[in-house]
Amino acid sequence: MTKVSNALSSNGVGSTSSAANSLQGNGLNDVDLTQFLNLMITDLQNQDPLNPTDNAALLQQVGELRSISSSDQLVSTLKSFSSTQELTTASSLIGKKVKGLDTGSKDVDGEVTSVSVKIDEKDRNKRTVQVHVGNQIVDIKNVREIVEKTATAT
Repeated sequence: MTKVSNALSSNGVGSTSSAANSLQGNGLNDVDLTQFLNLMITDLQNQDPLNPTDNAALLQQVGELRSISSSDQLVSTLKSFSSTQELTTASSLIGKKVKGLDTGSKDVDGEVTSVSVKIDEKDRNKRTVQVHVGNQIVDIKNVREIVEKTATAT
């Protein structure tokens, strides 16, 4: 990302826009949301006041900002929905027999007794749904088979 930093620190007024345009064909697709927004804001701050960006270009840039923001919010919502769905699925396994791999990659075969959510210490938004089979813990993604318990005849 050195190229993006160089584009932001250029000396010419309004040259950020031309630098960004020249980078588009050379890997600007790898720029993350924060870097893109910083580049666009720097472009707006450094435009020549005697020759400002025309209204159509400014509206296009604002539209791009809104589009990026909407996409970012959608991704966040989908991640939240996915976590909720995993928890719902795991909860429905309580009392059912499952087969899978525990956190130590050992085979597990037994009845799910409870469900928990493990939160990553480094990234509190990163969560892993786990089912408990006896004293073994299985990430919901490592459940390989679900078997309905059959009623026993009395």
